[in-house]
Amino acid sequence: MRVIASLAAALAVVAGPIVLAGPAGAASVSRPGGQVDAAAASTQRAGFFAESYRGHWVMGWGRDESACAYIDGVQLVLYPVGGDHYLSALQAYQQERGVRSITRASARVLGEFTMVPPADPVRHCPVFVKGPPAQG
Repeated sequence: MRVIASLAAALAVVAGPIVLAGPAGAASVSRPGGQVDAAAASTQRAGFFAESYRGHWVMGWGRDESACAYIDGVQLVLYPVGGDHYLSALQAYQQERGVRSITRASARVLGEFTMVPPADPVRHCPVFVKGPPAQG
């Protein structure tokens, strides 16, 4: 669970510049020492979500061409079809409305299996590398 919390906090830091292009007034909430409170930041950023869903950690943000989604820290490649509707190969190209909906639908299909990183990741989405936590 500690890795998931760290991943969400790292995402909030990385996603800051991406989200700032969105709604006016979006800002991150910082804790003393430069740590970002991902839960508080997500409530201020339209479209950002990070949650546990059916045994997987799902998160994402953005809309249409700028959308990014992850299941257990692995990028889920989304295919936007316009109007906030998306397809994913994992979900057998069934159309869903919204980043959260397509990510959840893909997690349902995934079940107890794990994903592997895509061979051709989306360039505008950060890549999270799984490994031991940094020593400091």
